[in-house]
Amino acid sequence: MEMPQIIEKNKNAIVLIDLQKPGQGTQKQISIRGTGFIISTDGKFITNAHVYKQIPENELEYLGVLMPGKTDEKNSTQYDRFSVKLLKIDEENDLALMQIIDDKKFKTIIAIGNSEIVQEGEKVIYIGYPLATEMLALGFGITMTTNECIISSIKRRGIDGSLHFFLIDTHANNGSSGSPIFSENGEVVGVVSGNISTPIPGPNGQMVRIPANIGICRPAKYIENLLK
Repeated sequence: MEMPQIIEKNKNAIVLIDLQKPGQGTQKQISIRGTGFIISTDGKFITNAHVYKQIPENELEYLGVLMPGKTDEKNSTQYDRFSVKLLKIDEENDLALMQIIDDKKFKTIIAIGNSEIVQEGEKVIYIGYPLATEMLALGFGITMTTNECIISSIKRRGIDGSLHFFLIDTHANNGSSGSPIFSENGEVVGVVSGNISTPIPGPNGQMVRIPANIGICRPAKYIENLLK
């Protein structure tokens, strides 16, 4: 499947996870937390466990998702927002199953694929909302982006040789956590979970982290375990 087809068939199932806390007057304090993707028409979606766990318990009521809605006459996408709740969490493998609280039917990703057959060197893409807070501050608005990369390394468990996680040859920026990773046939084979970067001393004495072009991904098989 061509990349534009993968994007077009799945983009309406990718959600932006945020906190919108009350501010002064009608203003709200908006904080972008990560990405997720819808796997069922009733609004169940997958994201990272750390995206959920980093939110203080007294702020969970302000947690929600933004997702593409109608397109206006200027071809600009409007975003709808929904409240959410946690259904299950797998902290060991950094995945969470959550639910959009609404009765409407939602668009879903095409399919969850077999992550056990992925290979080093295989081309993949992931779709999400990297640096979403920074993009908003720069005036770009809500911005979904797509990254093309390859699987650079596969890591297996020493106990039984099963696939534990894999690495991709690109830096996964803040906000990308929870992004679905698509194989060339358009199936989700993994979830962006984190990155590896190198700290070096900065000019003011503080440590600065330099991207190492290594992203950490959890295989899709752990999604299937959550759904069981």
